[in-house]
Amino acid sequence: MFKSIFKTNGFGSITRPTNIINNNLIQVRNKMKTHHSAAKRFIKIGNGYKRKQAGRKHGNGGFSSNLLRHLDNFVPVTSKGGHLKKLKKFLN
Repeated sequence: MFKSIFKTNGFGSITRPTNIINNNLIQVRNKMKTHHSAAKRFIKIGNGYKRKQAGRKHGNGGFSSNLLRHLDNFVPVTSKGGHLKKLKKFLN
């Protein structure tokens, strides 16, 4: 395994390989990608996440303007949000 890492210069002496720094092999790890649909739905706040209130898009022609104004706000995600548990690692 290490024979393929180290190279010789033709005279029998071993030259320092380019992929070793300070006698440690460089390990490349893939970064975790953001789940963009979840990132659009949730906003990180100091102690958790918040989301938009549901029920504002359509089918609310008979609602009062006061009720519709309350649906415009953000609400904190409670501990019931089990779906967010799976997505927390993708939201950073």
